[in-house]
Amino acid sequence: DKSKPGYFRFLTVLAFHVFKQEKVDVAILEVGVGGAYDSTNIINKPIVCAITALGIDHVSVLGSTLGEIAWNKGGIFKSGVPALSSQQPEEGLTVLESRAKELGTASFQVIPPFSDEEMKGQIVGLAGKHQVANAALASAICRIWIEKVLNVNIDAPEGSIPKEFSKGLSSARWPGRGQIIVREDKPKITWFFDGAHTAESLRVCATWFKDASQSRIQGTVKKILVFNCTGPRDGDSLLGPLAKIQSIVRFDEAVFTPAITFASNTYKGDLVNNNTAIDTELKTQNTLAACWTKQVGLASGSDSEKVKTKVLPSIEHTVNWIDDYVKSEAGHGVDNVQVLVTGSLHLVGGVQSVLGCEIA
Repeated sequence: DKSKPGYFRFLTVLAFHVFKQEKVDVAILEVGVGGAYDSTNIINKPIVCAITALGIDHVSVLGSTLGEIAWNKGGIFKSGVPALSSQQPEEGLTVLESRAKELGTASFQVIPPFSDEEMKGQIVGLAGKHQVANAALASAICRIWIEKVLNVNIDAPEGSIPKEFSKGLSSARWPGRGQIIVREDKPKITWFFDGAHTAESLRVCATWFKDASQSRIQGTVKKILVFNCTGPRDGDSLLGPLAKIQSIVRFDEAVFTPAITFASNTYKGDLVNNNTAIDTELKTQNTLAACWTKQVGLASGSDSEKVKTKVLPSIEHTVNWIDDYVKSEAGHGVDNVQVLVTGSLHLVGGVQSVLGCEIA
């Protein structure tokens, strides 16, 4: 019906309605795509605007270079409003600085990651070195909001994190990002979840999984990659970082599945991605399986590298197949199976839903 708004625009309006109804004190709005033309950009007097690490994503909408993407991201900056950014490559940073001047921000500040000195005794509750940079940016955002809205001055000695932020940083959780789960009823499976879905975030995911999986090896271990990506993304660039750790990690199987939750070809209601068509013929998954075989060959320098791939029609099919695989391998003396689920937050949410994980 042409009278209806676009899907994400509808969700944005719905979010504002909920925030108002629930009388929230502060809302942290993340843009859907880009910023300049995103529906969340209807807010014209936010307290503070911030941009995290730039990456190549949504190229059909934002542009194919870091500069073009930075121009779109910088579109959230507002006249008279402080603007912050994580450290960026020069190409992106130059554009962000230009956008800040063009749009008349109150200030533009690049926030470096917390230093080793600042991090002494401080824990960040999210896995991955990149989260230290995100934590620093989050702290800077909070500091501005507290000082501008609550009129409370946050003092901290040079080279230290404000004591008011310490508990928040250490207790931060983000289900599905750098998360490890072992279920009591199936102790032979260790699940590693990371909803990384860009080449940059998958490089971070690969490093995290390499270190985290190696540190948890006890006895004989098999490894499985479960992967899916949504929309028109480049399978080679996404799978490349995972293929590069294959010589160390050794994924024994790679499974590709659409983010269809159940074997009955239905979704759990809050996991539906209405921005993409259902891939009933599994064309995307077969393409990804071919990309994986190719990337492992490139990483090993040999196209004769034996690669096992599976294409399954739903997440429930995949979880059931893993259960059967674990039982079969246990009969051959395998003590534990490590499963990395990545490429899409829709996939991560779907697997956790099928497993019955408690998110709250």
